[in-house]
Amino acid sequence: MAVFAKEVMGLDVVDSHNEKLGEVTDLVIDKLSGSITQIVVILEANLDPSMLPWNFRDGRMNIPIDDVSRISNRIHLRK
Repeated sequence: MAVFAKEVMGLDVVDSHNEKLGEVTDLVIDKLSGSITQIVVILEANLDPSMLPWNFRDGRMNIPIDDVSRISNRIHLRK
């Protein structure tokens, strides 16, 4: 399934319990393959990034694409 950047920008990101973590602000793309490697998420204000398993830097959380279980009207994570 092909996914275009404009289709995922701004989508809510939810964890495996359907709790909202934040929304997609950017994508990291591998230059050689053209594949998305990470989604960049701005977290909800009430979340502590140190309690989450992903890299947090400059106010954004980088979530590996392997941790995405599916994309629909929201991005659902495996964790």
